Amino acid sequence: MASAAAFDGDIRGQIETGPMTTFQLVALGICWTINMLDGFDVLAIAFTAPEVSREWGLEPTELGIVFSAGLFGMMAGALLLAPLGDYFGRRLTILGGLATITAGMIATAYVDNVYAMVLMRVITGLGIGAILASLTTMTAEYSSNRRRNLSISFMHAGYPVGAIIGGLISVYLIHAFGWRSVFIFGGAASAIMMPLVYFLLPESVNYLLDKQPRHALRDVNTIAARCKLPPLDSLPDRPSVDKAPRISVAALFSRDYLAATLALWLAFFLSMVALYFLLSWTPKVIVNAGLSADQGRFAGVLMNAGGAIAMTLLGWLSAKFGLQRLIQIYFLTSAVMIMIFATAPLSTGLLMVFAFLMGSVMAGLVGLYSVAARLYPTQIRNTGVGWAIGIGRWGAVFGPFAAGWMIAAELERWTYFLALAAAPAVLAAMAVGFIKLRTE
Repeated sequence: MASAAAFDGDIRGQIETGPMTTFQLVALGICWTINMLDGFDVLAIAFTAPEVSREWGLEPTELGIVFSAGLFGMMAGALLLAPLGDYFGRRLTILGGLATITAGMIATAYVDNVYAMVLMRVITGLGIGAILASLTTMTAEYSSNRRRNLSISFMHAGYPVGAIIGGLISVYLIHAFGWRSVFIFGGAASAIMMPLVYFLLPESVNYLLDKQPRHALRDVNTIAARCKLPPLDSLPDRPSVDKAPRISVAALFSRDYLAATLALWLAFFLSMVALYFLLSWTPKVIVNAGLSADQGRFAGVLMNAGGAIAMTLLGWLSAKFGLQRLIQIYFLTSAVMIMIFATAPLSTGLLMVFAFLMGSVMAGLVGLYSVAARLYPTQIRNTGVGWAIGIGRWGAVFGPFAAGWMIAAELERWTYFLALAAAPAVLAAMAVGFIKLRTE
């Protein structure tokens, strides 16, 4: 039988260099499904906003606060709760996040005033923010080196897919059962995922071998059996305290990671300014241009569809052309598409085409998740990814808010598309160039 040290190398080598097994694909499929549901949960309030606003007589400012509440919760969850995955494990963090999402979504269906709605949206956002880093980390650690970028891109493509499918489901639910049924459906779907995660999603092998929590040997051997590898007699020696990075935000600012961390945070912030401005305001801008509300919603669906396709292509092409270079190309290309959309006198058909093409900024952002997962070692990976997402969420809150102010000031369309989408995309591309990865 192989020694502990040798087996440690075997199981990690099987995952990193071997072909993707059914066991790994199931784990990635679960992560994709959870992220798809997150896309539905985040945008549930957008799907139901007209009905909620009409029933409660909400002013636009009040509705704007409700919109921002979920994003604020996601930011807080990414900053405060996502790092728990480095202490207590990725799987437990995902389960806790799903429980929080379930409670927040179902409770939203029973609120009767805007203040309670805001609170429930914050709680739902906390759960979503808590698990996104763990989903990214689990996807990275259960993917082979060759397929890692593709796997992460595919997992994050679940988000716009959830937005598209959720929009279609919401139309039926609202007409058949009322707006509250949308939140009950989202909460029930999250609840169903909890037993699937418990029974089918393993803990990270890297976490088990490096942290060695209680029952780590049993759990490692369970994973080994599912990978058709021999069991481990004993756990390898844990990394020494001197060599292992400390699990804290301060570790992100150590000599090895300071410059890359700052560049990564800047890229996340700028790309989320651009993306959430586009997702929030493009349908409204199209309506203001004289098209119908249905055409505006269709443009939003097309943007999400374009993002999903572009994400998958980025993950596939990155193995041939380099991840960071492709992210820069996506950001720069999206900036050109954005300015054509904002300035050129386009027909309805071409407006829809360019709305679809603008989704490439979404793919550039998703590429940053792969960069973050590759940048940090196992011991601080959830912390690093979670804080990058959390800093980016400030941009997600700022972009739509700033756009509202600029539109209210009656500035020309090209000015806010340049300031809040095209220019941030270009600057994000530049920031990516300053991130140095240990491996590509």
